[in-house]
Amino acid sequence: MLTRIHPIRQAYELLRSKDPERDALRRAIRAGIMVPLTVGLAFLVAGGTVVPLYALLGAFWLLVVTDFPGNRYQRAVGYLGLAINGCVLITVGTLVAPRVWLAVTLMFFLGVAVTLAGMLSATMSAGQRATLLFYVWPVCTPVGPIGERLLGWLIALVLCVPAALFFLPPRQYDELRRRAAQVCTALADRIEGTGSAPGATAVTESMDALRANFLAASFRPVGLSAGSRALVRLVDFLELVADLVDDNTGATLGSVNTAAVDVLRCCARVLDASQLAHRAENRTALDETLPRLRSLARDAYRDDVLMILSAPDDAAAIRTGRQLLKCRMIATTIALTGRVIAAAAAADARPVWARALGLRLPPTGFADRLSSETAAGATIVSAFMRARSVAAHNGLRIGVGLALAVAVTHLHLLDRGFWVVVGTMLVLSSSALSTRTKVVQAVIGTALGIIIGGLLVAAIGVQPVVQWLLVPITVFASTYLPRFVSFATAQAVGALNLLIILSLTMPAGWRIGLLRIEDVAVGAAVGMAVSLVLWPRGATAAVAALIQAARDVNVRYLQVAVLRVTRDHPENASPASDEELAGLSHDALVGSRRVDDAVRHYLSETGSGADLRTPVVRAANRATWVRLTADMIADIRTLPPAGAFPAARALLEAHLGFVADLVAGRGDPTSRPIAGEFVRALRAEATAQTDAVEAAQPLVTVAANLAQLQLFLATASEAVAAQPHSLVE
Repeated sequence: MLTRIHPIRQAYELLRSKDPERDALRRAIRAGIMVPLTVGLAFLVAGGTVVPLYALLGAFWLLVVTDFPGNRYQRAVGYLGLAINGCVLITVGTLVAPRVWLAVTLMFFLGVAVTLAGMLSATMSAGQRATLLFYVWPVCTPVGPIGERLLGWLIALVLCVPAALFFLPPRQYDELRRRAAQVCTALADRIEGTGSAPGATAVTESMDALRANFLAASFRPVGLSAGSRALVRLVDFLELVADLVDDNTGATLGSVNTAAVDVLRCCARVLDASQLAHRAENRTALDETLPRLRSLARDAYRDDVLMILSAPDDAAAIRTGRQLLKCRMIATTIALTGRVIAAAAAADARPVWARALGLRLPPTGFADRLSSETAAGATIVSAFMRARSVAAHNGLRIGVGLALAVAVTHLHLLDRGFWVVVGTMLVLSSSALSTRTKVVQAVIGTALGIIIGGLLVAAIGVQPVVQWLLVPITVFASTYLPRFVSFATAQAVGALNLLIILSLTMPAGWRIGLLRIEDVAVGAAVGMAVSLVLWPRGATAAVAALIQAARDVNVRYLQVAVLRVTRDHPENASPASDEELAGLSHDALVGSRRVDDAVRHYLSETGSGADLRTPVVRAANRATWVRLTADMIADIRTLPPAGAFPAARALLEAHLGFVADLVAGRGDPTSRPIAGEFVRALRAEATAQTDAVEAAQPLVTVAANLAQLQLFLATASEAVAAQPHSLVE
């Protein structure tokens, strides 16, 4: 077989690893068939050059440039929005093309608005490039008849949208959900000791793939709906569970083991897109399993606290305490994971009108709190307007860059100004350094594609039959290969494809290619100049400040959450109100989302891909751990009675200060383990309490979370990475 040949086998393995569901292959086949069919039908229906040209462009924008996520209904909504955008912007672009100042001004505002819209949801982000092209092409080319342009766009819509929805549709509708379901399954298998792959390997690989999918995308891979946005928090909780679970977790959980595994498997089924037909049953199963896990965990928790207080000596109590702290953390985090998924599923099950208005959200706590669609949209807009916002810098830079490119084309310095703007779009990155790299790659790739295309044109001449035979091949290659090859190679394939296609609608042979090289080079230079002037250091400079700001908010949130448990109410002078805690929880979540976006841009501009080992990602993870710890402590619903365990409370507050110093980079994480001190303090005061077990439980929960946060900080420090378990001695 050919796959036994080493180079072919390597190529096959690469394609399989990059496209395991074969969605990219199906998309490329669909485009390779439908683009030439659309152009051919336009020639038959209308003839001329304008209608076929816009039918060609429309088909290319719909099937090659745009790939909406989600199920068929969600993708249909995305294409509906794109259809409206196309009609409006093609008309507007044609009308304002003769008025330079108006064309340039609208280009600036459109660039900023499209960048902001891309932050709202993955669907809007997927339509960004096509939306910009709807305006750029008519505004940068000679004025033509609006009716014929819209007819070409309508032909593309009629043929290509049904094809995108029904002809070789993607099997995987939501990559983030699929990856999260795989993590849930791997965690359940490891706790049970089952699974085909070694437990640790399966969990690590699936978690790395989930985090990479979340960070590697240039946009946040979720929608604007409350259910979809809840998945952002799910990534954090699953990462926490993955860090806690090991080969002994089944024994650690004890009587809670079966219920915890059931919750994880129910979560995987709810997230599984292939089980949409059983969505209601899966939601019901998860809703029934979660209370059982909480009940078993509560009983086991009470028994363990009783064992600590009644142990014959401190040594035995500390051993039980270590086990209790770890069991409590694992069971709580798995339960929170299930609560987030259950809340997301309930939010998705609301009527369309309720989702549109942000109403009828399911009740939640601090750790699994949902934001309504309207509140999320307002938060995103306010975050976009902040001075430190990476997205705001990108929006301004893209708006200015594209407006400047449009201005260059209208000064009649070049004949085909469209390619100047496209060249600017291709190379604009979030820093001058990465933009400079893309300038070189864009020009080299374009030149290479034009040379190959020119040789083909020279070899076959301008015979339409031969060129039509090449169109499916070049469209397929330009759709399929960019996922697997470098930016320069993708540019070469795209240039070759467009040279062949445009030679059918506007025969000019070599001249099209030569003009495109020149125009792309000018557009790349415009993008380079804008990045140098507006934001030379890109996200690299902003990400550190955003992480620091998020860390400060998260520490304050943690402090207020702990003091809410350790301080008596209402006699104390400064109790932490639920309103204050809710406000800090919101601020912490917003700060984390800004950090996620900044890290995503940083990884993109530095070429780190989804490397989770970079210092920036580690720093962001430390801030996230602080927020998760605060979330779980804030979620404590039953507070200890006034006056119970005063020494243990004082110890927790002192340890809170120590942990805050560790988060700020001060102190040795192994110098002050909490388990022994806390257990001794509890036992010393237990005889004075009338209901010691119930009064101790919320305090033990705080201790467990602080101990786990300290353990994480120790593991993250290279100086103590080899001895992470010294914290519980």
